[in-house]
Amino acid sequence: MHVDLPVTTAIEYFNKVGKEIDFDETGNAELIPSKEYEMIQKILSCEVSINLMRGATGFCGSLIDEMVSIRRDFITSYESEFKKDYIEYNDFY
Repeated sequence: MHVDLPVTTAIEYFNKVGKEIDFDETGNAELIPSKEYEMIQKILSCEVSINLMRGATGFCGSLIDEMVSIRRDFITSYESEFKKDYIEYNDFY
């Protein structure tokens, strides 16, 4: 199955906003801290899972609903901790 999403990794997400990730944890304020990178990756991992599950058959739709809820919790945590809005590149509803 092919995942047809414009953004599937945190690196792609931050490339869209023109930011680099501070993988070396230098503390450079111009770079995205690794913790923020990890939180975005969790959100995107949920989005990929949701997309794959929507294309699959043979299981209860409540699993998708639960993944959507987990994704929403990750977004809420991200926005609260980093005081930034999560940008929807994958057109999720």
